[in-house]
Amino acid sequence: MRAFISERKGAASIITALSSVALIGFAGLATDVGAVYLESRRLQGSADLAALAAMQEPARAQAMAEETVRANGWPHDTQVAITPGAYAADRAIPAHERFDPEADEVNAVRVRVSSSAPLYFARIFIPEGRMAITREATAAQARFASFQIGSRLLALRGGIANQMLSALIGSRVELSVMDYSALASADVDLFAYIGALRTRMDLEAGNFDSTLGARVSGPVALEALADVLTNPAAKRAVREIASAASGVGQAVKLGTIIDLGPYGAQDVVIDGGAQVRANAMDLATAVLQLANGERQVQLALGAGVPGIAETNVWLAIGERPNNSPWLAVTADRDVIIRTAQTRLYIEANLAPGGALGLAQVRVPVLVELAAAEARLSDVSCGFSGAQRAVTLDVSPSIGSLSLGEIDKSRLNNFRTALRPARATLLRTPLIRAEAEARIELGGRQWQSVRFSNDEIERGVVKTVSTRDAAQATVSSLLGQTSLTVRLLGLGLNLDAVTKSLEGVLTALAAPLDGLVNGLTDLLGLRLGEADVRVNGVRCGAAALVA
Repeated sequence: MRAFISERKGAASIITALSSVALIGFAGLATDVGAVYLESRRLQGSADLAALAAMQEPARAQAMAEETVRANGWPHDTQVAITPGAYAADRAIPAHERFDPEADEVNAVRVRVSSSAPLYFARIFIPEGRMAITREATAAQARFASFQIGSRLLALRGGIANQMLSALIGSRVELSVMDYSALASADVDLFAYIGALRTRMDLEAGNFDSTLGARVSGPVALEALADVLTNPAAKRAVREIASAASGVGQAVKLGTIIDLGPYGAQDVVIDGGAQVRANAMDLATAVLQLANGERQVQLALGAGVPGIAETNVWLAIGERPNNSPWLAVTADRDVIIRTAQTRLYIEANLAPGGALGLAQVRVPVLVELAAAEARLSDVSCGFSGAQRAVTLDVSPSIGSLSLGEIDKSRLNNFRTALRPARATLLRTPLIRAEAEARIELGGRQWQSVRFSNDEIERGVVKTVSTRDAAQATVSSLLGQTSLTVRLLGLGLNLDAVTKSLEGVLTALAAPLDGLVNGLTDLLGLRLGEADVRVNGVRCGAAALVA
């Protein structure tokens, strides 16, 4: 025995025999843990698919989820539990608290799938031979809407549109009323437009945002717009504008007027239901306003306005028009789009007879338009396309009308207020007539505007007006004018002069109203009004959020 104990040969065999039990145990544990983990991953994939399927058809969420789980080969005793709720995509909320199962409006569903994974070596300790596993997945319904503000259809008067576009471009534009009507009624898909823009700019690769971030000349941007227009009259009109704009040398980044939101990082849109439309006239004028760095134009209309002997117009464009990105409703609803802030100064001259003889009457009118605003308030999807609806909160443009003199060099400085001085309407060696008047619109108020699915499909434009302004027209302005007539000589009847001036102002009111409305129509807004339209809505597409 002493010799056996002292013998060292064969020790490795003994150690191996003793440790093999532990080695086999660890191998069995690794096998079972790997098998359970693999089944858990499979179950998670099935839960993800079940959540997506349930959210695609909320009315059949339970059935869709169960069918998906069975289709993935899970046994019949697998349990599928559905919990509808609302998901808030807000980074300020902890991830585990973003799903609210008690919310009134449902836009998400949580799926819990419970099954079991087979065990191999652990059957010695677990007689059932299986381990229970549970996985969860949450899918939220994508609710996107594209909308725009400032899409007023053109009310063309006396070639004003040609005058304004010519001033923006610096070259003469001669389009017919039918051409403008075709442009005003034509829409383009922005995805297709950016593709055409990429081709025109000879960009080999890049996503939508990189294309919009590249500098492009105004004519090239307009030619790309013409490439995607299907209306022959609208296509021809845009090409003529592009040809006339060849002298506009300032390159621009269209990313400042187009924001594709979640689609910006893509280079192609795979989802056939995704579409962002924009009005062709709005897009063309936005490009020209952006390319015209000064954003101020002067129009010498001469006697082109009926009832007025001579008319000069100065137009300053502030913040450009903007389309919203496709976006989901968020809790803070902080996505806002605005029309252009605008100043319009008109000098109208009329040479009346009567008590005023051959003296010329000059009437300066300042129109100031603040930016109208719109924001996405709600997207309702329902269980069918006919139930879709979009609600916008709209704040119409507020501003003022003034009769008075201004410093025209400060017209496009929107950082400082203009303070019109008392205007001299009539000046002769004997008589001097002065006047002033001002109409202010009330405070800004948000109003809700709902678009049904039918109205969205038909591209209905709705006008929202301020609730605290009865009228904001030149007629009402001139009707409140305070006149002061000063006599510098003898032998004239001041009452006759005052009455004659009042008659002149009354005669000027109607043609000036038409002129102001025509110019503000081209900019998509009027005093106290805002036009809004929903371009499209997409419901039902689901995305995994947890």
